[in-house]
Amino acid sequence: MYKFFINDKPLIICKDIPSETRFADLEVFTNQDLEKPLELVRKIEEPTAKGGILICADPTQVLITFKSQFTTIHAGGGIVFNEDGQLLLMKRLGKWDLPKGKIDPGETVEEGAKREVEEECGIKDLEIVSYFKDTFHTYKLQGHRFLKVSHWYQMHTTFKGALIPQLEENITEVIWENKENINPEKMDTYESIRELLFDFYAV
Repeated sequence: MYKFFINDKPLIICKDIPSETRFADLEVFTNQDLEKPLELVRKIEEPTAKGGILICADPTQVLITFKSQFTTIHAGGGIVFNEDGQLLLMKRLGKWDLPKGKIDPGETVEEGAKREVEEECGIKDLEIVSYFKDTFHTYKLQGHRFLKVSHWYQMHTTFKGALIPQLEENITEVIWENKENINPEKMDTYESIRELLFDFYAV
């Protein structure tokens, strides 16, 4: 199963109907909708659409087909925990988010992911524990369609200083949150981040 976000609306690419009840209201598409991928994208972009489920025999190949329709931008991000097991959260444009950003020329994805966490949250002493997964988010800018592939890493830090939000990136608050207070279903967050947290805590 792949989760491909179109303007923060999910397109679930899978072999069978997902069992999760949060996907129950999504429109179901089949192979005949694959002939013109951008038409399917436009359907989900419509204001009244909630997203979709695309049933197919080979989800990996379908993901490759969809990715080919966009200009790809790579980003790196962190699912960061401190020594108390608390998760690093930040508020961007009024919604809770996880730190991430574009990879700069000349740096590795891992370097870029750590740098973005440091810059957006004013944090130091980061260590990458493991790679977690990639997420896919599309958007339009000046008439062009872009696909942001975000590479997510679980990170750990011993940092105990004050967290400083990067205001120029529209980040207004950065906090450490206890696991028992994190409920992806009820969080005021972006749908792509919600699904990332669902996947992370299901592992």
